[in-house]
Amino acid sequence: MKLKPVAAMLLGAAVMLAAGGCDLADFGNETMLRPPKTMGDEAEIEKLIAATAPGGYTLKYPKSGSNRSAIVMHDLNGDNTDEAIAFFRDKNGTGVHMLVMYEESGVWKTSDDFVTEAPDVDCVDFADINADGTQDCLVGYATYTAGVNFLSVYTFSDGKTGTVQSGQNYSAFCSGNLDSSGKGKVMTLSLSSPENEAKATLLEYDAKRGMLTAKASAALDPNIVSYKSMLISDLSDNTKGLVVDGELASGELSTQVIYFSKQQKTLLNPLYKEKTVNPTQRSSLVYSTDIGNDMKVEIPTVSTLPYSKQSGAFTAADQVVWNQFSVTQEALLPVQRTAANYNYGYTIKIPTAWEAGSFTVLLNESSDTMRFCEWHGDSVGTDLFVIRVFKLADWDQGKDVDGYTLIYKDNRNAYAFRSYAAESALAITDDEIKTAFSLLGGTTVNNSSK
Repeated sequence: MKLKPVAAMLLGAAVMLAAGGCDLADFGNETMLRPPKTMGDEAEIEKLIAATAPGGYTLKYPKSGSNRSAIVMHDLNGDNTDEAIAFFRDKNGTGVHMLVMYEESGVWKTSDDFVTEAPDVDCVDFADINADGTQDCLVGYATYTAGVNFLSVYTFSDGKTGTVQSGQNYSAFCSGNLDSSGKGKVMTLSLSSPENEAKATLLEYDAKRGMLTAKASAALDPNIVSYKSMLISDLSDNTKGLVVDGELASGELSTQVIYFSKQQKTLLNPLYKEKTVNPTQRSSLVYSTDIGNDMKVEIPTVSTLPYSKQSGAFTAADQVVWNQFSVTQEALLPVQRTAANYNYGYTIKIPTAWEAGSFTVLLNESSDTMRFCEWHGDSVGTDLFVIRVFKLADWDQGKDVDGYTLIYKDNRNAYAFRSYAAESALAITDDEIKTAFSLLGGTTVNNSSK
């Protein structure tokens, strides 16, 4: 099936992407993609690294997640002063060092040096796993098997760094309040392989044993070959879940919703059913996102609008329906319908009064013109309005813009509309057309006509 690519500039609005595991999306943790605080601190930290590896070293940068620096700064003990965590390979050794450093009375000191026999660092994350009110460091190390990493957890207190056993391999993981208990949890996701089954595992800290243990697990779609996006979502008043977009071998996407049921005391994944096509499976690269900025993630389902050969050089646009997942009904509930223009990265909200089968949306070959029309069973009817994308220079010079009203412009293009059938039952006002325009992923723009 041919994929419909989304313009690269939109991916930041629609999703956070990363290859591999860890936080594929930013769950609200501080992003530490910055160098140490000052040049003085940086020099002191580099001295400690050099003292640990006197034969020389190579910095190792995490491959995925929010924290991509080889020297990560983060306040681990809640004293409003960042600790430093450095990842490097000693040129005389084979493992990856994780060197934890802290500042005391203006002097940088070494806490602990952990050496792991791993080829790379997959990712770094922070969460309060043991519920002591401070941040723990979660480090995923790569293995020599593609798609398989292993998780290590570290605590920091009074200048000392400790370890929390997890024993978990994963393909992707996230951390946060994943079961509405208010306590930090870890969710690991594994891809199907000869060595591993595809499953999600919810981990929690066992204070008596001093380790992370599996609270519950659920089967995942074994046909997913990589996880592309993970977002924590409010599914109901007392249920949080993980919305995961995954890629199939065909390049298509599908979405799984994973959450802990307090009633059943187990982890559920109701959108995945063995030998049944996931209703979210789609060839268009549209990702789940929180279109309402209300902590509830909407899941896209995609279909092609009606089309006939009478449309000439025009082809039918996709209708993207944004759905919320209902825990009580275990079903997707539509909250918004949009027509998508992938090439130029925008959508138009379809009026709720427009019944399915009464309209269609057509794109010309270059996709710079998007026609909204009546649909009469098997043929295109009256044009309702047109969205057209102009090069910014052409718009500013007034080239071929007669009859068009500006909706939005960026540093490359101007997006404008022209309304036609005022007498149609499907006609909408100019203001409704303007406010229906959003960047792909549901981000509403400032729809001024200046």
